[in-house]
Parts: sequence; structure tokens; C-alpha cells
Amino acid sequence: MVFPFEMISQSERKELRLENKAMKRINDGFDLLDPWLYMGPMHVDSVEVNVLEEELDVFLSPNVTMIPLREAWITSLKYALRNLTGRRFKDYEIQLFCKGKALEKYVPLYFREQIPMDSLRMKDIGLRNPLVKRVNQGVFNSGLTNHNIALWASHGYYYESELDRWEWQRARLFGTVEDIYPFAYTCNYLVPMLEDAGANVFVPRERDTQIHEVIVDNDEASGGSEIIIGKGIRQIESSGKKGFAIKDTLFNGDNPFKMGTWMQVQASDENSSGITYLPNIPEAGEYAVYVSYGKIESALDNVSYRVNHSGGSTRFLLNQQMGYGTWVYLGTFHFSKGKNIQSGSVVIEVPSNSTGVVTTDAIRFGGGMGNVARRPEESYTKRKWSLDDNHAENSEVEINDSVSYVYKLSGKPRWMEAGRYWLQYAGVPDSIVYSLNEQKNDYNDDYQSRGEWVNYLMGNPNGPTKAPEFQGLNIPIDLAFAFHTDAGTTPGDSVVGTLGIYSSVTNEGRFPDGKSKLASRDLTDLVQSQIVSDIRLTFNDEWTRRAMWDKQYSEAYRPNVPTMLLELLSHQNLADMKYGLDPRFQFTVARAIYKGMVRFLSAREGRLAVIKPLAPDHLSLTHRGGKSVRLSWRPVMDPLEESAVPSGYKVYQRIEGNGFSNGVFTSDTSMVLELPDWDTIYSFKVTALNEGGESFPCETLSVSLNSSSDDLVLVVNGFDRVGPPAFVDGETAGVAWWEDEGVPRNSDMSHTGKQYDYDRSSPWLDDDSPGHGASHADMEGKIIPGNNFDFVFTHGKAIRDAGYSFVSVSDEVFASDGFEVEPYKAVDLLYGEERGIESLFNSDEKQYRLFCPGTREVLKKYLLSGGNVLISGAYIGTDAAENNDSTTIEFLKEVLHFRWMTNHADNVGNLKVTDKASSLFLPSLSYNTEYHPDIYKVESPDGIEPVGDDAFRIFRYESNNVSAGVGFSGDYQSIILGFPFETIPSEKERAELMKQILQFFQR
Repeated sequence: MVFPFEMISQSERKELRLENKAMKRINDGFDLLDPWLYMGPMHVDSVEVNVLEEELDVFLSPNVTMIPLREAWITSLKYALRNLTGRRFKDYEIQLFCKGKALEKYVPLYFREQIPMDSLRMKDIGLRNPLVKRVNQGVFNSGLTNHNIALWASHGYYYESELDRWEWQRARLFGTVEDIYPFAYTCNYLVPMLEDAGANVFVPRERDTQIHEVIVDNDEASGGSEIIIGKGIRQIESSGKKGFAIKDTLFNGDNPFKMGTWMQVQASDENSSGITYLPNIPEAGEYAVYVSYGKIESALDNVSYRVNHSGGSTRFLLNQQMGYGTWVYLGTFHFSKGKNIQSGSVVIEVPSNSTGVVTTDAIRFGGGMGNVARRPEESYTKRKWSLDDNHAENSEVEINDSVSYVYKLSGKPRWMEAGRYWLQYAGVPDSIVYSLNEQKNDYNDDYQSRGEWVNYLMGNPNGPTKAPEFQGLNIPIDLAFAFHTDAGTTPGDSVVGTLGIYSSVTNEGRFPDGKSKLASRDLTDLVQSQIVSDIRLTFNDEWTRRAMWDKQYSEAYRPNVPTMLLELLSHQNLADMKYGLDPRFQFTVARAIYKGMVRFLSAREGRLAVIKPLAPDHLSLTHRGGKSVRLSWRPVMDPLEESAVPSGYKVYQRIEGNGFSNGVFTSDTSMVLELPDWDTIYSFKVTALNEGGESFPCETLSVSLNSSSDDLVLVVNGFDRVGPPAFVDGETAGVAWWEDEGVPRNSDMSHTGKQYDYDRSSPWLDDDSPGHGASHADMEGKIIPGNNFDFVFTHGKAIRDAGYSFVSVSDEVFASDGFEVEPYKAVDLLYGEERGIESLFNSDEKQYRLFCPGTREVLKKYLLSGGNVLISGAYIGTDAAENNDSTTIEFLKEVLHFRWMTNHADNVGNLKVTDKASSLFLPSLSYNTEYHPDIYKVESPDGIEPVGDDAFRIFRYESNNVSAGVGFSGDYQSIILGFPFETIPSEKERAELMKQILQFFQR
């Protein structure tokens, strides 16, 4: 009998002994791999010794690939292993392996210094002609110009065949639901950040929250809309060419882009005037503009589209050699109500000197309401977990009842619906993209469709899984990104944290173009690392970094491009949602995702990454004489990003209540402007630019100069706050809506209704009974107004209508050293819902405090010289009181002549004048305390009382007679209102009250 040991060679026995020795020394040593939360055990699995080559190969447990791996960490691990294994292996080269690959393979390209670049992860995108080019946008060579990104936010409202109802795919918790909660990040922050860096962003759900929709089409148009074919335009016969047609309701198998026709046109002379699409806009507001066109061999790659909107004209060049037969997004613009060919149309310019042909189909304005109707089929397919998508068989159930089911619409705005329905409306093929389950399970269809839609955008050889050679839309997508939040709870104040998911093993780890799927791991690592780093530096230095999973979730493995599936936080865990409901957190996370994407693409393409700047601040708009004004600002440095330095700026102008212009570039931090007209309100905002892109705009300031009055009012914008709602966290825990509903940045569309279950012990039973955090549904689809940074316009309009000129500055400028306030007849300091909340970067400080030292000093000096001041805000007394700020409390009494009484003075919104003030002011007026589509809700106005002999009450809250406003008339005059002036809904009442206040100052 031969024993196994006797069957191996002497050299092999030596290697085996050395391997045992090495493992023993490693095991007898210390823990090489520190444990990570949610990762499972990480250790050395085994070693192999090659005596001849003097190599020691160390094999690590698979979980090591779940953590971010860097060159320095790998070097330090090798050093530790060399020390543990001793002198016997001092001359051996130590190699580390995990899951069959050298550990160095898991270091992202962006972080490599000594490790060679992996050519299978790199890509040369060459010279691209983008699908959509905004002519007035700069070229950001270190940003995302000529890049195409596909991304989506979570799930959406869908039809559940088993229950014969439309429903959310997740539960309503803490005032929101996952199906629309990530949409707040993508719609408000991430998508515009990427677009402002130069990218074309593709979204498989409706992106526009505008519920109105106007379609102008050559077959049929929405009521009163029309197409005007200009002189010199010749139509070419296009029989048999299927295009878009309006259909009120879409049913199974309906494709609206196969129900109508499209036009082919050429210009017959040089004076041709193009084709004008003229919509009849039902209500003034912001509308997304989508165009469509047909597919032909002789298509042009630079067709000019001009969008005429209330702010001017914006020109685009479209590459009609891709993106045909679907909706192509141009941008979102402000349109006035009705028909206006000069400021409410889209003009397609048809070149006369081209051998190609222009095609055109429907053009759409606004997001609209969902129009896909659903009902059960004769059978339905059981839900399948996304992780089982690649291998589990479908389970089909027959419907044996005798019910005659009727088709049902969702009744929701289209943006709230799941991607499966938008894809049908966008002309995407059903059997290979959005209905892989033959219309029998919309839940499965929805999550499977998102990845297949990415492949459909690209087409052969990257086409949908069922038809990889399908031509698709010929759009070269660079990466895909799925934005989700997770479930799960933790005890106390610990957060669940951030998980990243990618897929690298299907199809032998290669994409159809031969590139390595480890690129998806690079993307996931870079984005997750940036998110966690920025959150830790800004909000919570113990934010949990969860694993990077290499798993076959549908949204991770189906796209044929580098893809990340993000689970940002737990929407079920209060500790996570305390951050998640903060607009500052949402901005930080979105910017981190954008930064991670830029770094991923720059490393993949071997180029420099530059991050676009933050918005400027210290905006000031002052009068220079005549109709001349000076606009100035300051750059803002990003403490999280050293490359985000401005190299220039763009100044945007608005006339009255119209939209903004396309902007004017300047390299300076100020600009002298000559206003065209007297008695007209001009508004300005500024962005910062560099090689990486363009920032978000700063606050908006306004000016109007009266032709017949020298009296000049200064409006000071002191309302900078955006922030989360208040919370309670004791025996009851959750969102304290009654205390402070928070302030969204511009608006919030993710709110479903107020939380009603505050019991931490309440268990989840069903999505209809989700336990702790459960919330109402009455606010779904309502866009919650927040701080639009444009309330100077509201105040200024009332001042202008009262016959005065006005200019405006930010509160930072007003409070700065040397600011001269004496020339102004009056100062209107608007505080809105400004209130001190926990500061970013330093939790021991408060951000957004009222009456900072500089403001107090300027106001005191101005008033003691005989000035006049109007101050309004919901927390004008509360802020000092709740922060025990004795200095400010004394200032309010001694200089502004009021004292704080209560911060819950009223919840009705009706005011009545006091007898003493009845000859001076309106007998009654209202401010907003309920949901209003155009102005934020005041949930906690201040009750304030007069201080001093010359101070008096102006208004009382009608509900309880608490004092709502205080006047003072002595050596100077002041009016203090415990509610924000801009929340008076009636423009007539605002104008009349402002006129009376300014007349009071004349006394």
C-alpha cells in the first residue's frame, strides 16, 4: 500500500512543510485583517510555496474583495506577512490572491501609482458627436462633455396583478417611500450636476414633475397647438415610416411610436424659415421639452433646434444618427400661458446646403399624467427576487375567478410611475426590454427592464440580453447607475450605512466589447468611497461603510456597461433618515456620486479629472446712478475638493417673472450693467465654471429703478436655510412635523404624508402596515415648495408697485465690514424660515442663525441715524430664545423694540389689525399655513410683543389674539412681522401692505 505522502516528490514535501510552517506562523500572529461591519470573517485561507521561484502565495478569504483595496494597504499587508513568516521566507516574493485574482487587480485604476494600468478596463472614446449639444454650454474637457450616463432612481408606482391594484413597491416610512425618495436626489441634484458637467443623462422614468403635458405632432396635436411649416421647406414622401401618434390610453402591446407617422424635410432655398412647433401651454411654469424624429440612412448629425421660451432662445444641435423613435430630452424651460411663437415654441432649422435629410416627429412639453392602463391577464407570474433573476424559474399562477377585471390607470403623475410604463410610452420594444414576463408581472418587468433599456440605448453588439444584435438607438453609454435605499434597522443611534453592488462574473467577466467587468467594481469603489468619505467629513464621522457585493442583482448584471447599484442608507432606520431627510445631505451625496463618476471615467480614459466649483456667494446688486447697477460676488472654495476652483463665471438675467437668459460669461467677480428700462424688475443669478463644469446658481437678487422717484429701498436676503425637519427620539421616535417641517432646497417631491406610528417596537407586518415610521399618503404627488432663493423678487415687486426703487444684497454682504446702508430710504430684511440648525463640519455650532454680530451692528448704526427697517420671518424671536442668546435678545428689545412670546403662535393663517394700527394698515390679511403649490407653509410663526413706549402692536393672529407684528415710531421707524412677508398668498395684499409700511416710514 502506498501512502499519499509517499506519492509526492521530495521538493513537494519540502514545499508542503514550508506551507504548514508559514500558515502556523500566520495563525499564531495577530489579526492581519481588521473586521468590518456587515462583511463577515476575513482571514488567510491558505498559502502555497514555490521553492524554486522563491514565491510565497497567500490566498485570502473571498470577503476581502468587499472592502476598498489600495496599493498602500496591500504593501503593508505584505510587510506584515513577511514579519510573521520569519527569516525562512525573507527572500521570498509574497503574492496575495483573492477569488482567483492577484489582489492588485482589485485596486481601481484611479488609485494606481505603481501597479500597471489594466488595458481591459480602459477605453478610448475617440471623437464623438453627442446626441444633444447645448450650443451655449461650454466644453468641459476635464468633466463629462461628450459622455452618456444612464441612471435611475429606485422603483416607482406599479400595477400588482395579484391584488389588481396600483401600489408602491416599498412601504411609506418617515414621510416618504423608496419609490420616489431617491428621485429627490437624482432630480434635484445628481442629474443637473452631471448635465452641468457636460454629460447627456438618460433616465428610464419621467424626469419632469410638471403634471401638464402638451404634444405637438404632425398627425395630431394637443388642443390649440400646431405645426407651422415655413417657406422653402419641402416634405419628402415617407409612407410606411411609423412614428408617434397621440393615444389617450395605452394598453398591452401598444407602442405610440408605431401608431403614427413622421416627416422628412429638406430646404429648397437659402431663405427657408424652418419648421415651428407651437404649443398651447395650459398654465405658466417650467416644462421639460422632448423632441423625437425618425430613422433614415441619410440622417444628419447636427440638426439645429431652437427652443424659444420666456427667458430667450436656447439652441441645440441634435445628432439624428442616434436616439431615433423615442423621446429625446433637451432641457426644462419657463413658458408663459397660451400660444406665443416668439417665447413659446420650438423651431427646427432645416439647412439648405446639406445632402442629408431632416426628420421630425412629435415634440412634447411637460411630464403629464400616467396613461398606461393595466389589468390582470389570465394568469400572473409570481414575484421574483432581483438576486434570483439570472437563474430562478418563473412561477405562474392561473386566475380562476369569474371577475371581469377592468383596465386601471395609476392616477399618478407620470414621474411617479415605474420605469416599465415610461418605457412603453417612449416607444421601447416590449418583448426584449420592458415586458420580459409577457405582461404577467409588472414588478419583475420593471426591475429587469432598467438594465435592458441601457442595452437598447446602445444596440449591437451591446443589445438587450434576448437580442444582443438588435440595432437599438446607437447611443454609446459610458456607465449605468441604479440609486436605491435599503431596509433594516439598528438599535439606538447607529446607522445602517452605504452598500455598493456590482457584477463581474457573468459572461466570463467580460462585456460584449471585450472589456473587463472589473470596471464595474472600480466604479462602485470610487462612488461608495466618495460618498462615505464626504459624509464622514461633513455629517457623521462614524458613517457605516458596508460591503461591495459582487452579486447577480438584475440591475447590476444586465447592463452591458460598467454599472453600480447603490443602497445609500436604510429608509427603515430612523438614525439613517435623520440625515436622509436633510437637503444638505442629499446635495453632499449627489455631489459625491458625481465626483466618483468623473474620477472613474477620467481614469478609464487616461485623462485629468476636475470637479466643478460650488456656487458663488456674497452676491450684491447696488445702484451706481441712472439706470446703472453693479453686480458682484465671491467664489466659494470647496473644503472637500481641491480641484473645484472657479476660473470664470456666468451671469444669468431675468426680466419680470419670465425665465432666465442663457447667461453671459465673465472672468471677473463683478459686472456693471445698464438696465434697459425704468420701472422693470431685473433679476440676476451667477454660476461658477472651470474645466470640470458649471456650478449650481447662487441666490437670485433683483433690482427695479423708478423713473420718477429717488427713494431707494434695500432688500436684504437673509433666508439661506435649507435643512431637515425636527425629530423626536425618546419613548416616541420619528419626524416632529408639528415642530419644524424643514426647508427643502427649491422643492421636494418625495413627501408622501406625515408619520403616524412613532412606536419603535411596532413591527413590520406588510407594506400596508409597516410599523415604526409608518406614514400617510395624502401628500403624494404634491411638490412641496421650499427655499427658492428668489424671495427678493416677491418683496421687490411689492416695493416697485408701491412706487419705489429697490436694490438687493445677500445678508453676508449686508453684515460685512464697511457696508454702507445710510443711502437707503428703508431696509427690508427678509428672514423667511431662517433658523439656527446644526452646522455642517462642526456639530457644536449652529448654521443659519439670525441677527449675526455684523447684522446687529449695521442695523443699529442705520437706525440710530434715523433709518427705517422692515424685518419679517417665522423665527425672528425664536432663534435667539432657543439658543439662549442673551446678546441678541437684548438687541431685539433695545434696538428693534420687540420681545419673543412664543414660536407656535398660530396655525390658521388669518391676521387682524389692532385698533391702534387700524388707520395705518389693512384691516385683515392672510399668510400661508397649509400646503400651497407656490409658497412654503409656515408651521411655527412667532408671537412677538412690543417693548418701549413708542412700540405698538400692529396685527394679531385671529385664532388666539397673540400679537403677530410690532411697530415702532421714535427717532427711527421699524416694522417687525412674526411671519414671512412672502407667504402672503395674495399679490394684491402684499402690494397694499408694503405700500402702507413704506408710507409709515415717511411719517
